[in-house]
Amino acid sequence: MSAIYKSGEWLINEVRRTKLYAESISFWNLGQAGILLKGTQADGLICIDPYLTRSIEESDPGTEFKRAFSPVVAPEMLDDLDGVLVTHGHDDHLDLSSIKEISRVSDDTKFAIPAPLVSLVQEHVANKNIQSAKDSEPFMIKGFKITPVPAAHTEYETDSLGNHLSLGYFIEVNGIRLFHSGDTVVTPQLIETVKEFKPHVAFLPINGGDYFRSSRGIIGNMSFREAADFSAAVGVDLIIPIHYDMFPNNRENPAYFVDYLFHHYPNKKFHMMVPGERFIYHQ
Repeated sequence: MSAIYKSGEWLINEVRRTKLYAESISFWNLGQAGILLKGTQADGLICIDPYLTRSIEESDPGTEFKRAFSPVVAPEMLDDLDGVLVTHGHDDHLDLSSIKEISRVSDDTKFAIPAPLVSLVQEHVANKNIQSAKDSEPFMIKGFKITPVPAAHTEYETDSLGNHLSLGYFIEVNGIRLFHSGDTVVTPQLIETVKEFKPHVAFLPINGGDYFRSSRGIIGNMSFREAADFSAAVGVDLIIPIHYDMFPNNRENPAYFVDYLFHHYPNKKFHMMVPGERFIYHQ
């Protein structure tokens, strides 16, 4: 059985045909932390953390990070993207191969990159349309208002200018507020910041971390328990778990997340997305 719900031209045609109206948002799961977001025609189309190649295993055939399923779309198929948001510099989030191809087919795409990492992508973005993303400095991509938020992966890291290497993003569009946390653990600062934003939808990692993965250089995230507790603490309406499906060496069973919600927050809304699936949220 394929792990992919829709892919290729089938998925792209669905994206193009999807029409949104007031107070709604459509999003597609690209696997790992990748999310494609579409508002109304005036709002446009943006993508978060597109890892749409096999560049990790192709550059290092001996790596333990091997995709469990093929990319749902090829990056060159995203020729009408208005923006790409990158949360941090790990290759499954900042995939230079995907960025280069998207830039090649689209002159208008804006690439939002954490400020300390901008130099890494400049030679790969043909039009140099790069937004240097910094904590609490909002910017617009067409109809999307985007505000970067510091992420602790697993601690807050900054460069010499105080700019954060890892970010999440607050996104406001068409009357909907969304939070993509990027890779992060829970901190008091994050709880207070997100609680103030009051997101309708939150995309949160659930793969956690442990000694043995950390000893191999695999940096941890929220666990499934922490993602559930965090969502309840900040008042999220709908939880979309991410970052648990692509790499067998760094997975978590999403059934544990569902079971924990059932026992502790039985009225909390969630949805487990498969790669290539569309979800339409209406407030």
